[in-house]
Amino acid sequence: MPNRDSAQARRLGYEQMQTALGRFAVGRSTGVSPVPNRDSAQARRLGYEQMQTALTCANLPNPVTAWVMQRIPRLPGYELFQYLGGGPLTAVYAGRDCATDELCAVKVLRDDWEDQPTAVKLLQREARAGLKVRDPRLVRLLHAHVTRAPHFLVMELLPGESLRRRLQREYRLGLPDALWVARQTAEAVAALHRAGFLHGDVKPDNVRLVRDGAAVLIDLGFAHRPGENAVFLREGYILGTPDYLAPELCLSRPEADLSSDLFSLGVMLFEMLTGQLPYPPGSLNQTFRRHGCDPPADIRRLAGPLPGSLVRLVERLLARRPEERPRAGAVVRQLIAQEIAALRRRAG
Repeated sequence: MPNRDSAQARRLGYEQMQTALGRFAVGRSTGVSPVPNRDSAQARRLGYEQMQTALTCANLPNPVTAWVMQRIPRLPGYELFQYLGGGPLTAVYAGRDCATDELCAVKVLRDDWEDQPTAVKLLQREARAGLKVRDPRLVRLLHAHVTRAPHFLVMELLPGESLRRRLQREYRLGLPDALWVARQTAEAVAALHRAGFLHGDVKPDNVRLVRDGAAVLIDLGFAHRPGENAVFLREGYILGTPDYLAPELCLSRPEADLSSDLFSLGVMLFEMLTGQLPYPPGSLNQTFRRHGCDPPADIRRLAGPLPGSLVRLVERLLARRPEERPRAGAVVRQLIAQEIAALRRRAG
């Protein structure tokens, strides 16, 4: 066994983890097709052994710190393997359902938030949206334990990488890939909107690329119905990621609308095409002021030649007034048209 602190060990562990996840992955129509057959006991046993070997070699990288071991909580019915990431309120782990022997992702409320009504309420709202809305482009929630401690959610575990990681590696995407990812994300947003929910945090970190670039929108931690966040917003909570927040959420009296998700999608599409945000990064106050008062950067200057219809779509998504933004279903249709046009240009 190589030294666990060496780069070789980390690389070996990560590769083994990826192989294990490919064999163990929870099935979905847009997910990875594991080899051998994921339903065979042999495949599950092989994946489990590889998972254990990987975890002894190296920790998975996560957004908080690289290769750091976290305290693994104990939950009824689930065996947790490894910390994958998280935020101030929750931590996400790779785990196994002890009843079915299937791999899963488990989002756990952190210990210091277990007795905080606001944190519990947000997790319950995430469970409500995840259990109600089913769509191939949206992460699948399998189980919710949110009425008593320990509070946690169980989701499918998706192999692949985040759109954020791909952008960090490639800076920006080619037009066909950017349209493909944006269209699939818009389909997930449209499914949520049809059920009366906002996602609340559309951004590259929350888009998982799981198979040949197929995109799945994850993390329903800020999902809510319009108006439900009013109390939290009045108390000064910032629910979302500032660089992707719509202008109406940057005001002194913020109020979310379904179209707030479309603004966030517009920021993400702009970023995929240019490698940059439409507004310069800055402090929280600077970001809010720019989103509320300044026009976005000219995408043509940063991305080079683009179809005029696509430029107009991005401009409408980034419109300051919510009523000027298109609805999610219309965005899906326009992005499909853009994809078809891009394929024809490539073939011609």
